[in-house]
Amino acid sequence: MNLSFHKLTTRGMHVVSAVMVLTTIVFFVATVMVYNSTDNQRSMLAKKIHNSGWIVYQAQLEFLKATSRLRLTAVSPSPGEFEALKLRLELLRSRLPVLYESDESDLLPGLAGYKPELQIFEQRLDGMIDALAHPNLFDVSGNEVFHEWDIELEPLGRLLQRVLLSSVSYNEATAQIEAQLDANPARIPLLLLFASGSILVLILLAMERRVQMRLAEVMAGQAALESMEASLLAVIQATPACVIVFDPKSEQVRFVNPAALAVVDAPLNDPDWKRLTRTARDIAVDTNGNPWGGITMTFSRRQGDVVSLRGNLCEVLWHGIPQALLVVADTSRIRHAELQVMQAAKLATLGEMATAIAHELNQPLAVIKMAAANAARLVQSGAGQAVVQAKLERIQGQVDRAKRITDQVRRYARMPTDQSSSFSIRAALELAAGFVAEQYRAAGIHLLLRFNVSPDVMVVGEQTMFEQLIVNLLVNARDACESRPSASLGHPPRVIVHCRAEDDRVLIEVDDNAGGIAPDILPHLFEAFTTTKPADKGTGLGLSLSRTVVRDMGGTISAANLAEGARFTVDLPRLVVPAPEMAE
Repeated sequence: MNLSFHKLTTRGMHVVSAVMVLTTIVFFVATVMVYNSTDNQRSMLAKKIHNSGWIVYQAQLEFLKATSRLRLTAVSPSPGEFEALKLRLELLRSRLPVLYESDESDLLPGLAGYKPELQIFEQRLDGMIDALAHPNLFDVSGNEVFHEWDIELEPLGRLLQRVLLSSVSYNEATAQIEAQLDANPARIPLLLLFASGSILVLILLAMERRVQMRLAEVMAGQAALESMEASLLAVIQATPACVIVFDPKSEQVRFVNPAALAVVDAPLNDPDWKRLTRTARDIAVDTNGNPWGGITMTFSRRQGDVVSLRGNLCEVLWHGIPQALLVVADTSRIRHAELQVMQAAKLATLGEMATAIAHELNQPLAVIKMAAANAARLVQSGAGQAVVQAKLERIQGQVDRAKRITDQVRRYARMPTDQSSSFSIRAALELAAGFVAEQYRAAGIHLLLRFNVSPDVMVVGEQTMFEQLIVNLLVNARDACESRPSASLGHPPRVIVHCRAEDDRVLIEVDDNAGGIAPDILPHLFEAFTTTKPADKGTGLGLSLSRTVVRDMGGTISAANLAEGARFTVDLPRLVVPAPEMAE
């Protein structure tokens, strides 16, 4: 690729250089042509200026000839003299319009201002010519007429003299300029030509140097980019995480690494790849409200087993095209261990609550025993059916109460799964609180539920694990209250569970008044094996597993101290259910 790019770039540089050389040649030729054209125009202009002086001189010469002939005719008038005078006046008459109508006359400064005076003399000459054409119409025996004509033409002589002097002055100035140009005719144009050509050559050299430097930079950048891409591809190929690049529109898989092939052992056009990417996109949308974000999912392979995957879905540019990038890790073993630890923690909690559960079960059993004995005594005494029926109904009610207790225990002890689903946050909180309510009553701790959410507010996750999270927080609050006698606190122990919805989030807060958490432990509270309980009562895994559950649901969990105790806050994304479209 570098070789072909270098060839294309070198070819482009040759083309640019050829174009620049051709442009330089054209520029020189055009400059020479402009110079020759200018020189020709200057020569033509000088010739016209010379001709303009010549027509003034001819007009002055004809005036002198005409006046001389006029005076000669006044001395010896005759028909022959009349014809000669007429010819001279006609020649003079023909020279006057040339002074202001020819191209040469435009070059003489101020000549156009003499036009009205010249036209007056043209009319006088026309009259004289007409008179000479008919000599019988006036008396030519004497010389008075010709003397009058001579006097009338005298101002014309002065006018032509002024024009001639002006023409001579202008021609002398022009001649001096021509002499200077003739002395050094091509210095300025040649200097300009050389300067412009030199500048153009310097520009060409600078541009070629710049192109060479840019080419070197581009080649170096291209090599570095290809090296970085090769290194990045090697890292992606070697990473144990599954890396999948696919088109978000067509769902066509573009690239997978060996770790992804280990999860889906099939060609890229196999439907299992689309099933995997589609599931990841659906989960990301459900948890975050947008098509990108962290995901925790399970994938059923065609071999029949199920793998747990955890990672992230984001948007990338792959070879310049917007694509979707799915990076997940196979957490099946870790997830299985987490589920086992969660199950062990639940069973440990059940062990801790065994006494309270037994006490709670003993209450309906005692009522059943007493109601059964009373029913038997009533039957023996022949009591009425209605009385016996009431005892039996009481027994049935207590059996239902015992069944609810055992159902809660069975539900809590059930092995968690990786299957996420939507559930009511309020119902889950009520189930978790109901499971520990008897313990709180036995310990003399007030448990208050303050829910500001409707039953239809939903979140997404594994409901059993979420209930265990809440039970774990309530058990920890109970243990904290029991470890600090109310006499030392100055107020009766109590735990408050708040729940409210804020925009697209759901906040759950568990507050106690047991004195709070030690400041040195608070920053590490959610780390594994961190506990404030004695070794026989806590393992330090409960809050760490709680953080994992909340993270899998796309939320966060935090702890803080209040004035009287501690507060644990769970922030979860709310599932937004699209409103049904209204029929028009």
